[in-house]
Amino acid sequence: MKLKKKASMEKLLTLNIKDSECDLYFPETVDDIIRFTMDNKDFYVLAGGSNIVAGKVNKPVLYMADMIGTSNTEDISENAVKVFMPAGVSISKLLDYSIKNGLSGVEFMAGIPGTVGGALYGNSAPSENSWDDVTGALYIIFEGTVSMNIPRYSYRKLENAPAKSFVIYGADLILVKDTQENVRQRVMYYLSKRLKINEPSAGSFFKNPENESAGYLLDKAGMKGFRVNDAALSEDHANIVLNKGAALYRDFCDLKNIAKNKVKETFNIDLEPEVSFWDE
Repeated sequence: MKLKKKASMEKLLTLNIKDSECDLYFPETVDDIIRFTMDNKDFYVLAGGSNIVAGKVNKPVLYMADMIGTSNTEDISENAVKVFMPAGVSISKLLDYSIKNGLSGVEFMAGIPGTVGGALYGNSAPSENSWDDVTGALYIIFEGTVSMNIPRYSYRKLENAPAKSFVIYGADLILVKDTQENVRQRVMYYLSKRLKINEPSAGSFFKNPENESAGYLLDKAGMKGFRVNDAALSEDHANIVLNKGAALYRDFCDLKNIAKNKVKETFNIDLEPEVSFWDE
């Protein structure tokens, strides 16, 4: 397995954080992943990089954005199929696959960046959707052991994940047979609902508190468009985090703390980051 020491992650994170770096491991087979999890008990997994704020990371990082294994489809009923999808497949390629094969169930992910593994790890989906509805099983590697996990999801969380670092290397998705055109039309519908973001971004900065909108709270607290150097909250949506140019890890940390404190002072509500801060 290849290792690149002190590798820059700037182009691997959708926020393009200039001072992000790590020791980056590139597995080529499932056996590589098994050995890595035997040798390293505490690590990070990097795939699409769409939900991460990182600086100089001390833990080893496993790069899972390359496809390991192949997808395959099995009929499970007259109207449904089970599709094994490797974790490194991008969401855009998953949608292309579903359109090409006339398989419905993942259209709600249209316009959302990242990979299948990353989305399944954090139940990344629009607020009215969940991977619960389409995920039959996750295939997990934990401390050198491969196992099948029947996932239980809550908001932005895999509830029955292992307690320590682990790797999702694939999943069985249960999809419904449909026509290519019907699936394509639903993908276009979800795309039309997405906020267009034209700068480096990690999407939503904070999770929505119960029965509240983080964007609304941040807006009313005066945080829309607020920035710390080049780390900023969008002028169009107060909960969208942006890199306006050359933002550093510490800029995003400061932005998070200021925003949390403003909402706490204004509403007495504690916001929880939706993005993952590595080595904060």
